[in-house]
Amino acid sequence: MTPSYGVITICLNAGKTIADTLRSVAAQQPPPSQYIIVDGGSEDDTLERIRAARLDVRLETQSRRPGAAGIPAAWNQALQHLNTDLVFILNADDWYEPQAAATVLQAFADDPAADLVVAPIQYRTAPGAPVLRVQRPRRLRWLPLLMPIPHPGCFVRHRVYDRLGGFSEDYAVSADYEFIYRTTRAGCRVRVLDQPLVSMRPGGFARHRRALARRETFRIARTHGAGVLLPSIAFLARWLLNR
Repeated sequence: MTPSYGVITICLNAGKTIADTLRSVAAQQPPPSQYIIVDGGSEDDTLERIRAARLDVRLETQSRRPGAAGIPAAWNQALQHLNTDLVFILNADDWYEPQAAATVLQAFADDPAADLVVAPIQYRTAPGAPVLRVQRPRRLRWLPLLMPIPHPGCFVRHRVYDRLGGFSEDYAVSADYEFIYRTTRAGCRVRVLDQPLVSMRPGGFARHRRALARRETFRIARTHGAGVLLPSIAFLARWLLNR
């Protein structure tokens, strides 16, 4: 039986890019059973572009809670309303390739025990532009040193969130890294695909907050039992390379 899937997009002043995101979701076959967009209070034309897309979208304004990091809190807000078998998370400046949903659904159908399906992502400046770089998933043994899974290419069964909880709202940049750490420690089964299914524009939130990302990934690795040595090496390497 083919599982159902829902898409989550969170946005803030994404008027320049979100139309590509929306078009890519609209092009998927089969279409998502639910599409939830959480807006963080956009002051540009983001909301107008969402409405103009004429998609069947549940559009919510983000609820702000003291001390909660904005991105994971928005993801969690959307997860509360998603009732599908699978969860797709698509950033407001990324887009799916036309065959993305069908490929992921087939992978889950072929492997009912899989908890996560992970695909490479490719960096491009716009739809149709040349591919600048492909980021492929790495083995999970790299977790103490880096994030081995490109999160835009990570598709998760809803039962994983039901079992492990949502994203930690303690981390503004690296909540996806912490979540993958929890799935690994819980023994979740990961199926890796070879085909890039998501395109991502260069840059992004983490790239502009590298110092905070370094501190958070160090803290996460320590919290999840990686010791001191490997997280310290990773922190130093990122600092020296400005990554």
